[in-house]
Amino acid sequence: MAAPEDNGPRRLEVMTDGLVLYSAPATDADTRTEFPRSAVLSNLGCAAVSGEVWCKVIPLRGGNEGYVQAAYLQPAKGPDGIIPTGTDTSKQRARANDFDATSTISCAQEQGQALGQCRAAIARSGGGDATVFVTFQNGFTRHLFFTHGQFMRANATMSGVGTDTDWQLIGDTYTIRVDDQRYEMPKAFLLGK
Repeated sequence: MAAPEDNGPRRLEVMTDGLVLYSAPATDADTRTEFPRSAVLSNLGCAAVSGEVWCKVIPLRGGNEGYVQAAYLQPAKGPDGIIPTGTDTSKQRARANDFDATSTISCAQEQGQALGQCRAAIARSGGGDATVFVTFQNGFTRHLFFTHGQFMRANATMSGVGTDTDWQLIGDTYTIRVDDQRYEMPKAFLLGK
């Protein structure tokens, strides 16, 4: 399987329990961790080594990168049912104001503030990958980044670095906190359904 830069799948799904992550592409290399069946890994490219295909991967939410045997992987479908290939272009498209959709979502800029309405614009890249620009009533804009349908982080601003976050998907609504800001966004807006 090719790396996303070579139009390969962005993510790979583990098809067996206890798939070992090695520090090098060999079963006698140091073991870093094990992955359960259905774990989703970011694809960093695969290649044959000593007659066996190995893939360099990293867990979706970060951690140690390493190598796993390709025979126990398959391209991962995103929450929209698409197997995304190639690199995620949503950040570049959003910066160029090339959005797939706009809407209003619930938001609050300050801690303790009641939820109001913000303008949201989204650039999607398939497989649950997207960049959302949320603009508050005062003109302040926060960028929200999603991978495989999961909120990953926000951009750094004068009000915070964007890594003090919490999120969950409750039913069909994403509830997200970034620093003191809160957002509620429909899953359908993220996935384009």
